[in-house]
Amino acid sequence: MEKRKSKLLEKITETEKILFLGKADIDAVSFLSEKNKVTAVFTKINEKNLIEKSVKNRNLKTILADSFENIKEQFSSSFVFHEDFMGRQGTKEVLVQAGEKTKLNGKIYFLCKTSRGAKNFQKTMKELFGNVKVISVKGGLRLIESIKKKKIIEGNETAKELNEEKTKKQKEFFEFKFNQKDYFFKSSFGVFSKNRIDSGTKLLLETIKVKGKKILDFGCGTGAIGIVLAKENPKTKLLMLDSDLKSVFLAEKNIELNKVNNAKAVVSDGFQKIKGKFNLIVSNPPTHNKRDFLEKFVLNSFKHLEKNGKLVVVLNKKVFLEKEIQEVFGNHEISAEGKEHKVITGQK
Repeated sequence: MEKRKSKLLEKITETEKILFLGKADIDAVSFLSEKNKVTAVFTKINEKNLIEKSVKNRNLKTILADSFENIKEQFSSSFVFHEDFMGRQGTKEVLVQAGEKTKLNGKIYFLCKTSRGAKNFQKTMKELFGNVKVISVKGGLRLIESIKKKKIIEGNETAKELNEEKTKKQKEFFEFKFNQKDYFFKSSFGVFSKNRIDSGTKLLLETIKVKGKKILDFGCGTGAIGIVLAKENPKTKLLMLDSDLKSVFLAEKNIELNKVNNAKAVVSDGFQKIKGKFNLIVSNPPTHNKRDFLEKFVLNSFKHLEKNGKLVVVLNKKVFLEKEIQEVFGNHEISAEGKEHKVITGQK
């Protein structure tokens, strides 16, 4: 464990039931579950799997969920490990969830990088819980604590506003026009390009030519690529996958919203739950993961393609995957280039 992190975690002295939210940090979960009964809740199946494989402790229980409605248990304290990609609104909502599930007089701990808005979230915790204390700052990390003195939702206007805003946002959607057709997408915090179709996805859709009847959209997010391809090619069968439960839930809603009947979305840690082969695999893959994730993605894509099948990916120009595709497929082509993105194709 990093020395700076261990010094901060040692400040937490609870020995009861703890709720763990946010980033799937092996060190933090392992440390907390040594002396406490820990329930760790994740929205991404790959993060849940990572913790289960890495932390062997009877005190640990892991749950995959995109909502806290089915979690009836109350905890002595809660620990939120800030995830860089949750965003400001998403982090606020997770703090509200932590507060709701923490017993009165229980503590809510928040660990965050100082460079990722720790001071601003410190103010948010003061608004939510009426009190806040900085326990320690080490090596760019800040550990913050609040004590739950009253019911969060009933007694706190900030929490009410956050939940009202969340409810309002759940009803909203954004529009996208492609090939003279109108598409509508529901979205949410923590999902890639949540308010619009990003320029990389647009470039891929404008470039791609569909051959064959079986298509896989890997890392589908809200389902933009898969839904457009399914609508444009009604004789195909399109499968969308993502490791994030929330993304798959949104993709399913967007399939219904756009009246697409030849596509479905599933939760899968990479290709883990995928059987059979495809004529085409498309992806706007997450590039914040470790390099070996992209390398495994290319190799597994090759394994899941039919003969003459194609892998088509769109990437930021600063990310290089040409070498890996060339080594695995024996060929690669830059199919299109935009201002910030490029589309790379490999054929089996």
